[in-house]
Amino acid sequence: MPAVDPSRLNFQIADLMSSFHAPEEFHQKIRDLFSLYANRTLRQGAMTDSTPLMPAFHLPEPVFRQLRSELAPATSAEPNSALKLADTLWQDENFEVRQIAVLLLGHVGPSNPEPILSRLNNWLSPDLDPVLKEFILQSGTQHLQSSFPAQWEAWIGSLLSQKEPAWIALGLAGLRASLGASTPQNLPAVFRMVSPFIRDPQPDLMNALRRLVKALAAQSPTETAYFLKQTLSLSSSSGTERLVRQSLPIFSDEIQIDLKTALKLD
Repeated sequence: MPAVDPSRLNFQIADLMSSFHAPEEFHQKIRDLFSLYANRTLRQGAMTDSTPLMPAFHLPEPVFRQLRSELAPATSAEPNSALKLADTLWQDENFEVRQIAVLLLGHVGPSNPEPILSRLNNWLSPDLDPVLKEFILQSGTQHLQSSFPAQWEAWIGSLLSQKEPAWIALGLAGLRASLGASTPQNLPAVFRMVSPFIRDPQPDLMNALRRLVKALAAQSPTETAYFLKQTLSLSSSSGTERLVRQSLPIFSDEIQIDLKTALKLD
């Protein structure tokens, strides 16, 4: 892996961007660029939860950051070209190339949500690489959330209405991912959508629910604690009590006392 020289990288990305309207050419150029900067020496011990399981170049952050900054304005200015490019890049087997496809989808600004929704439905599935799934939910839905909030909520609702827990878990992960870019005004919608699953938690969804509660508490611990207390009063499921007990450590001592009272713990 060569050292990242900023002036050289700028030249390389400028050459790449000259092919923005030629998807196949862009695809070949980006593979060549990523191969040049690839870290081929990543060892098993260096892998973390954020390391993809699918083939990856393991690029240095400056390369990805610079490319991302160049793609955003081009994508906003020419959404149709960006969508065609995203479709081509998504066919690649490598993580970072697919990441670029997701970034294009997140920045594209069509006048209606259908082009975004159709790709989300085609790209996202429970068996997709876990890191790529998270990236789609965080970065690929940005424009959908900001410009078409009702359609985004309906899309999340369609995931939550599935029968298979793996698909429902995707919906819960989508709610969690939205909290990172949302304002507290969106919390009531999240509480409303997750409420049925916390009132009667399925064992297969406990981990996804714990992660969502943690994200909610990080944004608004007081409102989240109130929501959990209300849910406890409405639920007869031991799973709800278990979920709240397991979530206690993420709250302050004062809120923990309040929740323990609701749980009838000493």
